[in-house]
Amino acid sequence: MGERPAIDSRDYIVAFGLRSINDCPPDFDLPDSLAGFDTGLFLPRGDRDWFGRPLYPPRVLLLKSGTLHIVSHPGAAEPPFQCAMERISSVESGQMLLKGWLRFSGSGFDYTVRYNTRGFRAVFRFMRSFRDKLLRDALPDGTSSVRLGAGLDIKFTNALARELDSGETIATQFFQPAKEVKSRWWLDPRRRWMAGDLLALTGKRLLWITDRERGSYSRYGSVASYAPLGAVRTIDLASAGGGRVLRIDPSPSPPWVVPLAPGFERVAGEFAAALEIRRRRNEASRTEEPR
Repeated sequence: MGERPAIDSRDYIVAFGLRSINDCPPDFDLPDSLAGFDTGLFLPRGDRDWFGRPLYPPRVLLLKSGTLHIVSHPGAAEPPFQCAMERISSVESGQMLLKGWLRFSGSGFDYTVRYNTRGFRAVFRFMRSFRDKLLRDALPDGTSSVRLGAGLDIKFTNALARELDSGETIATQFFQPAKEVKSRWWLDPRRRWMAGDLLALTGKRLLWITDRERGSYSRYGSVASYAPLGAVRTIDLASAGGGRVLRIDPSPSPPWVVPLAPGFERVAGEFAAALEIRRRRNEASRTEEPR
């Protein structure tokens, strides 16, 4: 083995895109098999905790030949992660103030990458390229659209605009905004907030944006989850916590559970029917023989 490079990427504080193996921090010592990748991203380590330890190590994310590779800094002693894009059935992207994360899940894996949202621009560009690979088999969107629920507020308008790709349009949409509610118990006069939820079906994917984190409303931030149309197995109603929820199964990833306000039970049927139509169009297009 040669001498360790003088550069230590654990001192880096800026996220940046990678175009070639020469752009990667040399102390990662990436294998030659990863040379010639399509696009990449470097994420610096997290801030330190009370004991002076970084919350997470620096990481490199690479896309090559239809496979996602995630390599942690050698000092973290974490095994590299890789998976073929077709195995990914759900992606989650969250931003809560300075806390950001990417979660990739599918058959046999559930992997989360954390980052500081100061590096969001580099993450944003990488994820656009990632979706181009993940959703490449989708058909162009149609022009018809169905809108259910309320009109979008400013927060969700911006979150949706940030998430949609160029040329991607919405076929079916449902939105229920965050709202303040009174306690059910007269001895407890406190008010609390219920998070907002936006569900959108496009020609590429099923998209869910919420400002709920770990079950609670978050005023500053949002979480976007999406799944390729072919990965969504079922969309149906279920009962939970004394109310009705929309349960979406992007199997084998964990299900999405979207609380529904009273009167919106038909949303499940609308989205299930719209999804089936889109999925059949995609399947028919793939089975057609070129003339």
